[in-house]
Amino acid sequence: MTSIEPFNLAVPDAQLERLSQKLSNTNFPDELDEAGWDYGAPLADIKRLTQYWQEKYDWRKAEAEINKLPNYKTPIDVDGFGTLDIHFIHQKSPVNGAIPLLFAHG
Repeated sequence: MTSIEPFNLAVPDAQLERLSQKLSNTNFPDELDEAGWDYGAPLADIKRLTQYWQEKYDWRKAEAEINKLPNYKTPIDVDGFGTLDIHFIHQKSPVNGAIPLLFAHG
């Protein structure tokens, strides 16, 4: 039987510092004139998001909010990848007979 264990999200400070360094060291490409969204997100949007992540986003606040939810992890065997630890949140609806939802990210 697969074990399901409680999980607490805790990203190490060193990992957040490394992300900050990577954002600081980003070399942005040139952008084609009037390309719009034809070749991906406009460079101005990417630069704005990068600045937001560097200067304004509070990961520890987000982490605390995520940890208020019932977090768990379980190992799942995936062909070609071995066993992966999968993190999930299991929150029952307060509505009787509600349709269960599964959101996945990767």
